[in-house]
Amino acid sequence: MFELRYRLYLLLLWIITYPFQATAFDTGIDNFHINGYGSLGLVYNDSDDIYYRHSIEQEGFDKGFDWTTASNLGMQLDYAFNHKLTFTTQFLLEKRPENSLNRSIESAFFSYHINDAFELNIGRMPNGVFMSSEYKNVGFANLWAHHPVEFYGQIASDKYDGVELKHHSRLADGMLTTSIWGGRSHFPYASSDGSEEVIFEPNYGVSLRWENQTWQFRVLYSQAKINDKADPVAALDEALIQASEFGWPEAASLAGFSINDTWLKYLAAGVSYDKDNWLIQSELSLVKAETSVQDKYASGYLSVGHRFGSITPYIIVSKFKTLGSREKITSAPAFIPAYQQLQAITQAASNAMYTDQGSIGIGARWDVSQRVSLKAQWDRTWVEKYGDFIFEQKNPIDKQHSFNTFSLTMDFIF
Repeated sequence: MFELRYRLYLLLLWIITYPFQATAFDTGIDNFHINGYGSLGLVYNDSDDIYYRHSIEQEGFDKGFDWTTASNLGMQLDYAFNHKLTFTTQFLLEKRPENSLNRSIESAFFSYHINDAFELNIGRMPNGVFMSSEYKNVGFANLWAHHPVEFYGQIASDKYDGVELKHHSRLADGMLTTSIWGGRSHFPYASSDGSEEVIFEPNYGVSLRWENQTWQFRVLYSQAKINDKADPVAALDEALIQASEFGWPEAASLAGFSINDTWLKYLAAGVSYDKDNWLIQSELSLVKAETSVQDKYASGYLSVGHRFGSITPYIIVSKFKTLGSREKITSAPAFIPAYQQLQAITQAASNAMYTDQGSIGIGARWDVSQRVSLKAQWDRTWVEKYGDFIFEQKNPIDKQHSFNTFSLTMDFIF
């Protein structure tokens, strides 16, 4: 019932906003502007084994069609107090496990231009871990029907509350932007057991971006301390430590699954090229966690497209993998049945933290007008044994499997 109401609501809002898609909405108030964006998407998943989703903060859906995974509606309000001070806020309506006004506020920050070089931002801002972080939810601003799941799907925190200092300078024939930020962010994730939320505090980092009319290069480093007081695997660590004191000495070396009060480090680099109708983009990332097993992850993608008038076909390949082989937990003493069960639980927890999946996608974008585009995309995804991390399984799958997804979207801005 909720999905039907959500679908009809998005359709109604699109119909209402259609007359404004030729130009931005004129408020009649000096220095106050309203702009919006939206996507209506239909996704088909042909897998009998997994719940498909674009990121770990979404609820997945099983075999069949879904209207909510690729649909959203957003609005941005900008007000300039003077030539130095501005305020920006953005609201996003999309399907979430839990909806609230706070979750719908994507950004709400003051920006103060100290001079031509320095800019200070305070409030809620996009979490700039991706090249497209500032417009990630704006389907019209992106080439694909959806972002590469293996790269964008592993991180659910799109925003943070804090402060950012930017410095802009000319370098060669382009602009170099240096950004330093710090604050607090929420990391929501969904599962069949319900939704949970992890807090990153502090969360800080630095990024460098150089761009001209053809190229963009970007490198970023960030780290965050994880606050998850309800971490369910903390009890597993305690059980392993106790077992090491009573007949299973190797168990202590296995403890360390809990992520509460640990640091997560993230390093990413990206490059994009746009010239002579060629569109090429790639990003790579490395994640380091403070856990005893499966503590390093790498991901990346390469996208190549070419414009033919108003139509742009493209191909994209992506990969997300744990660095190293899947951890195999040592056998527990056979004379203590409870330890046999503990060993099985530990192995299952280790498997859940392992990932090895990749996709190839082929699609096309048709720019119907300057503010409306239609996209179609087919994806083939391969998941190695126990390699599901982003997608939830209906039942544990102990073998390699693959599946197809088909996406149709209409993206618009107004």
